[in-house]
Amino acid sequence: MLPTTRIGLNTLQLGLLVSACGWGISFYFTFASWDAAAAQLYDMGADPIPYDPLLDYWLRMASAVFGCIGIGSALACARPQAFVSFIRLLGPFHFLIGTTLAVAAYRNHLNPTSHPTFIPDITFCFLAGVLIQAPLLRGWMENRATQNHS
Repeated sequence: MLPTTRIGLNTLQLGLLVSACGWGISFYFTFASWDAAAAQLYDMGADPIPYDPLLDYWLRMASAVFGCIGIGSALACARPQAFVSFIRLLGPFHFLIGTTLAVAAYRNHLNPTSHPTFIPDITFCFLAGVLIQAPLLRGWMENRATQNHS
């Protein structure tokens, strides 16, 4: 159930907007040349990456999927009533991805000096997850309380 209060709906839409921007920015890698994409990854902390056709393919595949998540989030932000089922998936999705990234960062001994983007990535996932899930949970609890009192 979508939130019924203005603040709840605004919070949900802010979360969807954060999600749209955070995932949508990935389209850069879909359309950038390999040299530009590898340079950006280097600036984000990766070792220099020589061209490899399979890595190029995977980069474009992953970035296109990430970008499409952003498009879905933008559409849901614009028309939440039409995307209720999708919105319900986005909160848990962000928590799952954030947890996966946190575990991977820990297991790979990442640190902000050598890999400056992993903390913003993890923060983005949990922030978007909270901004999306909290209003949904509150709306669900209010709806349940109303049904119990009827």
